[in-house]
Amino acid sequence: MNFKDILGQLVLVQSLKNALNNSMISNAYIFNGTKGCGKKTAARIFAAGINCINDSDKPCSSCISCKKTMLDANPDIIYVRPTGNTIKIDQIRELISITSVKPYENPYRVVIIENGDKMVHVAQDAFLKTLEEPEGNNVFIILTENYNSLHQTIVSRCQLFNFQGVSKDIMRDYLTKEYKYSSNEIEFAIEKSNGIIGRAIEILESGEISSDDVFYNLLSELLAGKRVVALSFCDDIIKSKEDALRLFTFLLHWFRNVLLLKNGKHEEFIFELKKEKNLMQEYERRIREEDVFMIIDMIKQGIRSMDFNISIKNTVDSIFLKILEVFND
Repeated sequence: MNFKDILGQLVLVQSLKNALNNSMISNAYIFNGTKGCGKKTAARIFAAGINCINDSDKPCSSCISCKKTMLDANPDIIYVRPTGNTIKIDQIRELISITSVKPYENPYRVVIIENGDKMVHVAQDAFLKTLEEPEGNNVFIILTENYNSLHQTIVSRCQLFNFQGVSKDIMRDYLTKEYKYSSNEIEFAIEKSNGIIGRAIEILESGEISSDDVFYNLLSELLAGKRVVALSFCDDIIKSKEDALRLFTFLLHWFRNVLLLKNGKHEEFIFELKKEKNLMQEYERRIREEDVFMIIDMIKQGIRSMDFNISIKNTVDSIFLKILEVFND
């Protein structure tokens, strides 16, 4: 595993390579991006590179340190993960104790904190002291989906790297080479992944291409004006932030394809299941283009709002009520 395994992050990768090649390793980093964007993979590769004994082209994947890191057997690579829904103060206290001594085998100890934005406030306070008064050769890599949830004083002491969405061409090339799926299945996954390579892989491997029946049925109830049924149905299927994101992504692409139909685009540009196309064709004549744009804007706002402490249920309900209003005026 090396930096070639990180897709579509050219500027970010080059910055990390420069840090390794010039021996300019910082005390702390934040890798920020949507789940599935590749930040954990990048953290493992960077961690391997930090302690790689090769003179150039780090990580080399062949020295003993690199091999141990890739096997998750390097004693100087430590992972901190939430217990339950949060990273608690006791976990950070244990981490402080571990990092107060020298690394076991390598020049550096690298600590990768997964879901770092889930640190409770008292844990963040304790962690901040470690950043303010670092001991030994410790490097912290904090993985976040929303770094704004961290104390600003923590953010200010870290190098921030934002992971961007991967272009369709890069995703298409990678998925075609690495996975044995049809071109239509790959296009479907790309369209629904919103530029997140991990999400595209999840769609392909989970069989989601043929299992969107739940969202399709929910949308059908909405468009038919069955308000109580739709809202009750939604309560049954939306149990988490991830569920809401999948629903928003489904709706976003469905209404985007409605726009394609309204503008005379041939159905070959629409990567959806046949029954979804039929639903689009049934309803696209009943809605004005400006209303479609309004609904799409609301869905995008809903996706953005999930980075903050806003009720997912209220956000979903607001979007549903607007769809009901537009299609059943």
